[in-house]
Amino acid sequence: MMAGEALRQADSLRDQRMWDAAALAYRAHLLQRPDDWRARIQLGHCLKESGDVAAALLAYREAVTAAPNNADAHLQIGHALKMLGEGEGAWRAYARALELDPDSGEAARNAQGLAHLAGPLSRKPRAPGQLVQMVFDSSDLVAYVAHNRTPTGIQRVQLNVTARALLDPIEGVATTTVAFDEGSGFWREIGRDLFLRLWRLSRTGGEVDAPAWQEVVAEVRETLRDGPDFVFAPGASLVNLGTSWWIRDYFLRVRHVMRQYGVRYVPLVYDCIPLMVPEHCQALLADEFSQWFSSMAALSDSALAISEWSAGDARRIAATVVPERALPVSVVRLDADLRQELGAAAADGWPARADLPEPQEEFILCVGTIESRKNHLMLFHAWLALIRKHGAERVPRLVCIGKAGWLADAAMTLWRNSEALQERVSIAHGVPDVALAALYAQALFTVTNSFYEGWGLPVTESLSFGRVPLVARNTSLTEAGGDAAVYFESENLPDLVAKLETLIFDAEERGRREAFVRETVKLRSWGDIADQVMREVAARSATPAEPPVLFSPAVIYPLRLMGGGEADRRKALADLMRDGLAWYPMEGWGCWTRAGLARLRLPMAEEGPMRLHLGCVAPAGAKGLRLRAFGAASAPGAFAPIIADPGSNSRFTCVLDIEVSGGAVIVEIDSGQGTAVEVSEHNPGRRIGLGVTSVMLCRPDDLEARLDFLERQTYRVLGPV
Repeated sequence: MMAGEALRQADSLRDQRMWDAAALAYRAHLLQRPDDWRARIQLGHCLKESGDVAAALLAYREAVTAAPNNADAHLQIGHALKMLGEGEGAWRAYARALELDPDSGEAARNAQGLAHLAGPLSRKPRAPGQLVQMVFDSSDLVAYVAHNRTPTGIQRVQLNVTARALLDPIEGVATTTVAFDEGSGFWREIGRDLFLRLWRLSRTGGEVDAPAWQEVVAEVRETLRDGPDFVFAPGASLVNLGTSWWIRDYFLRVRHVMRQYGVRYVPLVYDCIPLMVPEHCQALLADEFSQWFSSMAALSDSALAISEWSAGDARRIAATVVPERALPVSVVRLDADLRQELGAAAADGWPARADLPEPQEEFILCVGTIESRKNHLMLFHAWLALIRKHGAERVPRLVCIGKAGWLADAAMTLWRNSEALQERVSIAHGVPDVALAALYAQALFTVTNSFYEGWGLPVTESLSFGRVPLVARNTSLTEAGGDAAVYFESENLPDLVAKLETLIFDAEERGRREAFVRETVKLRSWGDIADQVMREVAARSATPAEPPVLFSPAVIYPLRLMGGGEADRRKALADLMRDGLAWYPMEGWGCWTRAGLARLRLPMAEEGPMRLHLGCVAPAGAKGLRLRAFGAASAPGAFAPIIADPGSNSRFTCVLDIEVSGGAVIVEIDSGQGTAVEVSEHNPGRRIGLGVTSVMLCRPDDLEARLDFLERQTYRVLGPV
């Protein structure tokens, strides 16, 4: 968007009193015209009206930096300081606006009059009866349905909880759903009716090329491409029921709406499998998840978890990232009754497919992606043992529902190389919910053999149809199965075979177990689960927000992707220190700023003089780079020019002395129009500003910390950094 267009849009939104949206538009304009002090004053007005007085004060002070003698800017600073309870500062700002000696009687009289006109403009509490906006983030679901129709466990939870929340929100809550559009960098709303169409079609068929499915997916894609940016209500809760660790710079955008609208971010933690058993995950997944979890632990207002086991993992790992505060985690059990949802449809939903059994055939059902963590390999060995001992004609078919996933080669190779297994084991995917319900209803029993789970939805689904689940005794599977499941010891093949023999050949025992399931198991509807999600999030929204995670002096904080499959405080702070949208995604070496004004925000408990050390990289040919740093409660001061080597990318350290105030240090990097890179005939490239590799703040007399930083910039240090 051109600067003039952004300014016109901002003025229009301001006139409509849409303060949050107008602030976004003014910021977009100022990225291109950072010296427009008039726009900075208007930005301050919008921030003040939306309730963020501290941010408004910063905008007014930035306006004064650009126009030191502008009376209106000083007047607005006075109003903001008065609202923040800083009487002495407000007094002097009013006097400066009137060009009077602040200690004179005339200044006092006039300043008092101006203060009276300013009025009480501090943040207003939510009016009685005002709805809490609950925004369900469906970003990863949209990516999934672009190529898949039948949901796996996570998508099943997202679809059902979000749909029920949209259909029947609890009292005091307004619900909507959005998806993050990487092209624009903002969330955009998916209409209620559109989402519900997607939900219903995902349950009734598995064909991705069906015209109705293609139509709804295309409509979702068009909505995200062409729709307006979503405007959050102040204090809204952004509820992420899916996976977002693969979305580049997701938390950069989350922080932006947190700062703009006071949004509360609430993720649902399914499990911590990439951190607990990374050997069953792709290396890239472990890297991405560890970065996501680290940032989530430091940023989230609270979290939900699907089991006590997952909640315990999340709390324990979060404590290693941010030991100064406990991550509030509420457990929302996935004890959903699939039969209640689809029981009537299941009677007519038998799938007539060559890879599935006939309606009257006896079979045992296993639902789950075929991957190493689900341990189908051991299950296939168990079937071979049964066939060799009892004969193929006496062993029921094992029906595996799920496509091949990560590290499935061992299990699939065994299956392909064994005629006996291919005869008695079927593998199918793309089975819609109504057909899956029919399979549950007709199965002899079900089996789940996994090394690690966050809940175990197939176990609960089996119970909902009165079928006995045979389950590995580990992690959260014992929560999902409760007293009604039959358990075998994990990784114990003889025990698994023995329990299979009992349930296959002892019909009386199987019947007794089924009767126990019918008599004792009480499950909930997806509507009940959605209600609990909304209640937990709404209750948390009424509590004070968690304070920011603090940076410590004399500690070197890298600003880059660090890799590895462990959650780490440095990973969290590398992500969280970037403030605003003028940043490219982090890379292994560091992070580029975009053209315009980029900001770092470093919350600190210490006050007083500090020395900032900033590890930098300037692209070849860079011009006009400027830098400044200041305390959050201080006037910004002038930019200092950065003189970079005109040749190839140059590495250097910038050092600035500052006075820390207001609980944070603000670092601003002005890259002007940026430097064009990666330009070719078919690639317009991008414009980058300054590269940042690391940050450290220390006392000016802390020579050891200063030397340590400079050595790490200059030399290759062998060891952890």
